[in-house]
Amino acid sequence: MTKAVELGATLYIPVQHPRLAEVLAGANPDLRSVVICLEDSLHETEVGLAQEVFCATLRALEAAPPKLIAYARPRGPQMLEWMLAQPGIERLAGFVLPKITTANLADWLARLDSPAHGIMPTIESTEAFDRAAMVQMARALAPLGERVHAVRIGGNDILNTLGVRRSRERTAYDTPLGLAISTMASVFLPEGLALSAPVFEHYALTDVLREEVARDIEHGLLTKTAIHPSQVPIIHDVLRPGPAEVEEARAILAAEARAVFGHGGSMLEPTTHARWAQGVLDRARVHAPRPAAPRRPQAPTRVA
Repeated sequence: MTKAVELGATLYIPVQHPRLAEVLAGANPDLRSVVICLEDSLHETEVGLAQEVFCATLRALEAAPPKLIAYARPRGPQMLEWMLAQPGIERLAGFVLPKITTANLADWLARLDSPAHGIMPTIESTEAFDRAAMVQMARALAPLGERVHAVRIGGNDILNTLGVRRSRERTAYDTPLGLAISTMASVFLPEGLALSAPVFEHYALTDVLREEVARDIEHGLLTKTAIHPSQVPIIHDVLRPGPAEVEEARAILAAEARAVFGHGGSMLEPTTHARWAQGVLDRARVHAPRPAAPRRPQAPTRVA
């Protein structure tokens, strides 16, 4: 089972990208997961050739399995059905389902009769602001259990419905997208469905990216879409928990932990903090915790 936290920063790459084979072979040691895209990255006139490239890629993967967690992103349910029939498709972890709504979800799921692949539905419409619609979708996805590796938030498409573009200076949480993320987190996470945080398109602005990933974590989003390879190590670095977090998490999950106890100036309560603590340890397992800061040597005490 692939946990969302294991995906780290998920990089989308067009199927016709000249370095696709190198990426799948592990050319970027920081990269944990990738989506081979046959949807928005293609013009309609390029689809036929792209499908040929996709089949050639699958043949190559039969001889040399991918070194990372790889998904395919079809253009629609019919292309998904075509993908499932291709030799070598078992080398992929699953599929990213684009532009999912309450109206089309059933059609997508009807094509996925094999439990061998996971799915990552992507919410990209104004339904992201509609709590009732999100509840309906969560109820449809929850029975699939571990087959849903994450629900992806298509941030730029959601903002496009409002005629808004991401700011260069502010995080997603300081835009209307913040409301959508909060709504989806409050619906999907209690159902055990992980969320993948939206992309930050301004890849040169690393400070804003760091701030946004920190806020992703605060909202319970432990994996994020990357738009550029340079973002991958930055996202992973912020996802690394600090030594104090790891220490608290272990104290909370310890078998001998009391019902409520103080630790490092904070109140810890296993009943209410256990899920958070497990998330911290999951991040520590995948990304390795930050090393403790070295202590400054103390000046020798002067004796009068």
